[in-house]
Amino acid sequence: MEQECLEFLTGLLGPERVSVNVSEREAHSQDESFHEPHLPDVIVWPESAEEIGRILQWANAHHTPVTPWSGGSSLEGNPIPVRGGILLAMYRLNRILELYEADLQVRVQPGIVYDDLNKRLSRHGLFFPPAPGSSDVATIGGMVANNSSGIHAVKYGVTSDYVLALEVVLPTGDVIHTGSRAIKSASGYDLTRLIVGSEGTLGVVTEVTLRLRLVPEKVAAVAVFPSPAEAAQAIYEINRYAPTPAGLEWMDAHMVAVVNRWKGMDLPEAPTMVMEFHGTPEGARAEAEFVGEICRDCGCVDFQLGQSRAERERLWTGRKEAHSAVKHLHSDHNLAIGDIVVPISKYPGAIELAYAAGREHDIPVYTFGHAGDGNLHWEVLMRKDDPSAQARGDAVNAALINYAISVGGTATGEHGVGIGKRQFMEAEHGPSLEVMKRIKRLLDPNGILNPGKIFVGM
Repeated sequence: MEQECLEFLTGLLGPERVSVNVSEREAHSQDESFHEPHLPDVIVWPESAEEIGRILQWANAHHTPVTPWSGGSSLEGNPIPVRGGILLAMYRLNRILELYEADLQVRVQPGIVYDDLNKRLSRHGLFFPPAPGSSDVATIGGMVANNSSGIHAVKYGVTSDYVLALEVVLPTGDVIHTGSRAIKSASGYDLTRLIVGSEGTLGVVTEVTLRLRLVPEKVAAVAVFPSPAEAAQAIYEINRYAPTPAGLEWMDAHMVAVVNRWKGMDLPEAPTMVMEFHGTPEGARAEAEFVGEICRDCGCVDFQLGQSRAERERLWTGRKEAHSAVKHLHSDHNLAIGDIVVPISKYPGAIELAYAAGREHDIPVYTFGHAGDGNLHWEVLMRKDDPSAQARGDAVNAALINYAISVGGTATGEHGVGIGKRQFMEAEHGPSLEVMKRIKRLLDPNGILNPGKIFVGM
């Protein structure tokens, strides 16, 4: 790192909030993905939009790359500082700034962790619904950057459905405010939605105003099937004919077996659906029982309900631990974590293709995901001591992503583009991809902000 940059940063923030320590740089060189780590040149811990504005203004004038970093739980290399430079560690911007309880809204800083926010909101009978898989480490800033969602998206939607307003520092150092606290607006371009999902390539978010929902009563359910075909049919039937569940999750038999090993559980090692229903106590239970009838009509061999908190936690434990189980029990493998969304009618075909692609390329593939909104995840297990494993794993991923795009779906539903999905953007977006690049060049003419993400060659 050039001495001039260090002198500037230290003068602005003080030596205690600037680090070139190798171990700290290594800790911020890789997210949860298998993508190659890259060290930042320097890490800084800003505490205000004004400080970030000063940093970006200097970096823009000196063409120095800047990468925002939130929780580091991303799965596509989204915050990896691939070109070095300055890494903005957003941990200190982690406060609830104002709760508008009567309006079911809250204004927060981006470094607050999702679970921590909802624990504090629960005192007021409120919650922020999108529920990312890594909810114990995922931050609101990271969720905004990737337009994250999770198990509740089928009923409640995704992060962008709840972001009303933002404070954003642009690459030039200018601070802008987008949106308002109004529930709807027909005023001007929707800059808020432009920033949400831009993965830190257009600006650094420093405040977020969120819509909230009332905490409902809940009923959970687990359905076990003899084969993926019956389970896939039930997923289609539930989406087509049943009341919308709050969560409708899928795990194949391999995934259940891994969870059993990891958590010491005894779940039936068969294709499994985990569901949750929200509403009044009577209404949620009635919806669950109706879905149970659909499952049994589709060949379900075991259907369990859980209404108490302890019962719900027991039924959900397996699904919540799926990725952690695979990761920790296969430390000798690299894991490629898939993330496509297809129209609901195409979901069974996506599951079948995952297994077929695994057989074709002779590599293990486990499937799971948010079946209620057509979001399929998969884990491709690539042995670290097998030189050909990476290429075969990439071939499986490409087959599924190309399938999703071909049937009107998307290459990524919640993990973002980052590094891993850049090569598929032209196939999905066509000529509109060039419009996205023009927007990037307009707001970030020197290409300093989270470079190397979303677009090939930028």
